[in-house]
Amino acid sequence: MTRSSGCAWLALLAGLAAFAGGGGQAGAGAAAGLAALPREKIVLETHASRSHEFQAWRAGTQEARAQGLMRVAELRDDDAMIFVYDSPQIVSMWMKDTYIPLDMLFVDAAGCIVSIAERTRPLSLASIESGRPVVLVVELKGGLVAARGLRVGDRVKRPDVDWPRSKVDCSQRTAAG
Repeated sequence: MTRSSGCAWLALLAGLAAFAGGGGQAGAGAAAGLAALPREKIVLETHASRSHEFQAWRAGTQEARAQGLMRVAELRDDDAMIFVYDSPQIVSMWMKDTYIPLDMLFVDAAGCIVSIAERTRPLSLASIESGRPVVLVVELKGGLVAARGLRVGDRVKRPDVDWPRSKVDCSQRTAAG
């Protein structure tokens, strides 16, 4: 190994150490960014009358939504991130600088899940679109949609802010309507 290749290996190892974030949930930069975000409880209610609670970081500003879960090396099964939008809109997400697969739930103004992207590919620049106007995107650890039996037509609640206020029957909703 030459000196220059030795330096390359050291740089690679340093990069991997930064990626691992010291064994915690996130790298140092990601942890600081997440710590600045407010947290709230969300509840996912399934078609099978099951409820699943998560503690979510709330990204309610353009800056927070742009950062998302970038550089996070690990999520617990009860962690989530929610992206909150003021008005219904078609939303496009990507996985740039996101190191772990995520499941994404796209949620309309009534709290109904209208589309789902499962096990998104880490570091991908491919666009992941809601397909319908939404006001909320929920990101979960990849694989939890299948493990918890979540599907289009299930409901998301944010009890800390009493949302949604409507009592629409989400089970009657489909991906198309």
